[in-house]
Amino acid sequence: MTSEALLRIALAVVIVVDLSLPRYFRRRYAVAHQRRDVSTSRLLPERLLTIAIYAGLLAFVINPRWLAWSHVGLADGPRALGVVLSIAGLAGLTWAFRHLGHNLMAGPGGREDYTLVTTGPYHWVRHPMYGFWTVLFLGYCLLTASWYVAVLTLAAVGAVVRRTPAEEAALVARFGAAYHEYAEHTGRFIPRRLLVLHKR
Repeated sequence: MTSEALLRIALAVVIVVDLSLPRYFRRRYAVAHQRRDVSTSRLLPERLLTIAIYAGLLAFVINPRWLAWSHVGLADGPRALGVVLSIAGLAGLTWAFRHLGHNLMAGPGGREDYTLVTTGPYHWVRHPMYGFWTVLFLGYCLLTASWYVAVLTLAAVGAVVRRTPAEEAALVARFGAAYHEYAEHTGRFIPRRLLVLHKR
């Protein structure tokens, strides 16, 4: 079996796990309500980008020639690193989902029992799921060696970054001083301690 075939198998497995994780945790914590505090119009570009990315990933799994027009020459080493990053991203998302519990997929204005989560990865960053999601999709970029997947991933990350302040405003409205205090010792996407060390 060629290395390309192995990469396609690895990608297929990662995609299946990736798409199954949210559904598994929604069922585990009986999360039915999915109201968000960000309007559908704001989420639309992000959703379209995500659909386009997964379309490219599935095209690569089924027949890499369908994505050959966007192929970038990468050695097997960096592409194998893509497998490692994808698994790390999935592990991180699983960690975040476990700590979100019943808060999963429900915005702060959606459920009366929505709570401020400050444990697990949320102890260090306010939006760890976005960071782990970025690591996962960076793995996808390396696995497929496709500039199409890379460009769309960059655009999707940009869309997430742009709407995060709106999410935080909703959290401030819900939790008030508690969220402000929480934000003082956590980074938005990167642990504050790492940012402090970088500034030094």
